[in-house]
Formats: sequence, C-alpha cells, structure tokens
Amino acid sequence: MGSNFKVSFAVRLMLLAGVVGGAVAAYAGSSVNVELTGAGGAEHGLGSNYAYGEYLMPYYLTINQSNPVAVVCDDFFHNVSVGDKWSATVSTFADLSGTRFGTSAATQYHEAVWLASQINASSSLTDIAGVQFAIWKLLSPGTPDVGTEDFWIAKAQLAATQNYGGMSFANWEILTPNRLLTPQEYLVMIPEPGVMLDLSVGLAAFVGAWSIRGRVLVGLRP
Repeated sequence: MGSNFKVSFAVRLMLLAGVVGGAVAAYAGSSVNVELTGAGGAEHGLGSNYAYGEYLMPYYLTINQSNPVAVVCDDFFHNVSVGDKWSATVSTFADLSGTRFGTSAATQYHEAVWLASQINASSSLTDIAGVQFAIWKLLSPGTPDVGTEDFWIAKAQLAATQNYGGMSFANWEILTPNRLLTPQEYLVMIPEPGVMLDLSVGLAAFVGAWSIRGRVLVGLRP
C-alpha cells in the first residue's frame, strides 16, 4: 500500500460496518433477517462493477434492519434480487459446519476472504472481475471462466502457504441462507468494538460515500 493511501476493499467493509455498529454483529449459530438492498454501486461513485454479464462485489445487505453493510458474495449458482428478504444463519471461521459449503471448504473460505482484501479503491474493473470470479470459482466449481480468475486463485493458494501474511479472520462472519435453494451466501466483516468506535469518529462522511452492491437476478444477463 505504501504512501499512496489506497483503501482496501476489506477496509471499506470495516468502515461501513463501523457505521452500522453492533447491530450487525451476531453470535455464531444465531439467525438474522437479511435484505439485499443493492448491487454494483455505480450511483455512489464506485464505477459500474459489472462485467461478463454479472454484477460484481461489493454488495449491500441490511442485517436485522441495520443500515446497509458491505458484503462479498461467495455463491455463483443461487439467485437473489434487490429487495429480497430472507433469514440466514451466522457462522464464524471458528466453525464452518453451518455454512453452505461446509468445513471441507475451509481453505476456500479463507482464500476468498484474502482475495477480497486485495481489492482497493484504485483497482481496475478487470481486477475486480477477476477477484470476484475467483471467489465464485473457489466455492462453486463450474463458474464461467473470464480469463483472469485463475491468476487470482493461484495468488490466493500461494498466500495460503504463507499463512495469508498474518491476516486475521476473527472478525469475518458468513451469512448462510436458511432456504438453501434460492438466496446467496455472503461474507461480512465485523470490526472489533474498539475499531468500530475509532472508525465511526471522523470518518462518517467518508463512509457515507461508499455503497455496496453485488450480483443480482435483475439485469443478471442482459
């Protein structure tokens, strides 16, 4: 990152979560009410975040009627439309048994979160698309190839051999729909209380500029 002040996608997730506050965090195994409120984010200055017939990360969800929070979609083969509501079970990386892809996909879940952290404010649409499709392909074999996702998957696999550079997964939660046939699964970052307080002071205006959107059924393949 250096002195160019790039803001990583994971930091943007933290900033938005800081505004939402404790309303978003939930105990592992608990059920929450979720609504998809948007996908893409072009109207908030994030660019189109649309490529290869799909909307790309980031996404917006409300959780238990919180303010919208930034999330990452890890699930290609299930559909959801903006405005859809459903209930989801909360999992943490300490126990992935309740997730859509289960404990056998623990490495892929870790690699997906690491990949999301590689996107920053100046990332090109090509890189955003590559990372998003890499995340989908990690957990959903059969996801269409876009030409750059294998490059990112290789980077994530290398990072796995290096303990992801010491990255912490303790503040990440996974929202798995209780109706497994339709809604998608999402990854969400929840800051620690102290971090949440620090971020909420002086950064609220900056946070308000970000909008999280993702892949939706409406306009999915124009």
